Amino acid sequence: MKTVLKLLVVVLALAFLSGCGGDADSNAQKDQNKNVVTEKIKLDIHIMSKCTWSAKVLTTLFPILEKMEENVDFNVHYIAREENGEWKSSHGESELQGDMLQLCVHKEGSQSQWLSFLKCQVKNWRKIPTGWEECAQKAKLDTAGIKTCAEGDEGKKLLVESFKYSQGKEAKGSPTIFLAGEPYTGGRTEASFGRAICDKFTTSKPEYCANIPEPIKVPVTIITDKRCEGRTCNPRRFLAFVSNTFEGAEIRTLDYSDKEGKAIFEKSGQSYLPIAVFGASVTKVQAGFSRLQRHFEKLDSGEYVYPLGRHGKPPWDPTAEICDDGVDNTGNGKTDCEDETCASRKVCRQEIPGKLDLFVMSHCPYGVRTVNAMKPVLDHFGNDRSQIDFHLQFIGTVSDDKLSSMHGEREVNEDKRQICAQKYYPKSYKFMDYILCRNDAFQKNHGREDENSWEECAKDGIASAIIKKCAESEEGEQLLAESFTLASDLNLTGSPSWLMNNRFDLRARAPRQIKDAYCEKNADIANCEKNMDIVDAPLSPVPMGSCGGTPPALKKPIKAMRPQKADLPATSKAPTVSQPQPKTQPEL
Repeated sequence: MKTVLKLLVVVLALAFLSGCGGDADSNAQKDQNKNVVTEKIKLDIHIMSKCTWSAKVLTTLFPILEKMEENVDFNVHYIAREENGEWKSSHGESELQGDMLQLCVHKEGSQSQWLSFLKCQVKNWRKIPTGWEECAQKAKLDTAGIKTCAEGDEGKKLLVESFKYSQGKEAKGSPTIFLAGEPYTGGRTEASFGRAICDKFTTSKPEYCANIPEPIKVPVTIITDKRCEGRTCNPRRFLAFVSNTFEGAEIRTLDYSDKEGKAIFEKSGQSYLPIAVFGASVTKVQAGFSRLQRHFEKLDSGEYVYPLGRHGKPPWDPTAEICDDGVDNTGNGKTDCEDETCASRKVCRQEIPGKLDLFVMSHCPYGVRTVNAMKPVLDHFGNDRSQIDFHLQFIGTVSDDKLSSMHGEREVNEDKRQICAQKYYPKSYKFMDYILCRNDAFQKNHGREDENSWEECAKDGIASAIIKKCAESEEGEQLLAESFTLASDLNLTGSPSWLMNNRFDLRARAPRQIKDAYCEKNADIANCEKNMDIVDAPLSPVPMGSCGGTPPALKKPIKAMRPQKADLPATSKAPTVSQPQPKTQPEL
């Protein structure tokens, strides 16, 4: 009986083991077949190894690459520019060395070792290439092999090949990202990158993809004004930022002329358009909310207003008179130039034939080159004010009795010296000798010079003592304040900008172009009928960019502005110089 029982136990045990073992193997095989994903998604990033934005993106990507290493074909390429046969990087020689080391590690080690090395370097990216040996050791790499590569021809070859590959992809900004061969413009959170990569799989997806949370829905309402046609009222760039940063953004756009749009604008408490109103859920998207939080204004409804229009150039007040549309916008019975608030607008100014004002910032490269282009124009008209009454004006800010300019205190000081030279040496445009000399210095040193270097340009009949006395006194402060205020009244914020015949814009940068545009409005002036005795080629490549503002041709229709705090009464105390005010709206 005992023998029978023993046999029964053995049989049952074998049956049990056979059943569990067989089912386990079968289930494991099924799970294995289910989870195996062989497809690889190509992810290319073009960077500068010492760029803060590249470091941030790499830091965000590392967790994804660790979890989907077998399914992401990840590559890093490097960005530089070639000048006179030499490669230059934005952050100097140390960045070139860092680029080369990372390329050599990629060649010498495995993918996982390379990623480990990158992760280590990115933690202290400002110190690159210092300490690379420690990162190599942590990644269990052969430091001798890497050093041989980086110090030899092999490293240089890898570096040049990478630079040229980036050039071929027209990758100039760091980072520039391509996903599956297409430019990537999405968000830069781990979830955003992960979701974008997972969307590229054509069949089954890695397990990681199932654990990415859905984006938080954020209602966003943009209020703009179709009457404002310039860049000031175009929220295109901001909308791109919102779409890329808030994946769950539900965007709608309303016009001020719409009843709802006007009501939302009035509820916002803002003075200028456009505005963006975010739903309360924006606070849940920490990465995006933190970037806008400094500028947000919270409403009683729990919504947040982003005052896009506050920093417009010029700002757009939808309640003000539009000075050239034939409509009484304010309902005060006065249309366009009849309204006192339009008095300072160009379209309402009295025309003064033969007058030409050029508005610049003395340390703006676009302005400097346009001022230089005026020299042959003045020569063409015999440096005769009866033929061309030219004045140099300056762009800056007068706030709380303080002067500031985009490029800092040095620029304000140089503005004052130049405007003083113009006051004391106006005959035959003698002051231009000083300004052209200073422009030449700026193009060489970009404003980085000894404090008194300017005196070298006070020569040949221009006394440094006279310029110094004026520029360092209340007289210079007042002259520059008046010039800044004129630019502000005219809504001229970009260097260079023009005021021709006291009323018109002028879109020209090269000598011949300036002369031709001037003569279009002043055809009866002597020498307008004569061709200029100059070849434009050496002077013509002045880029059509500007420092700080919107090109004049985009500023339409013309609007009256509310009186600004910067308007300086003629009897007011001369302002003091301050450091430039920090930008209150980030570049998005």
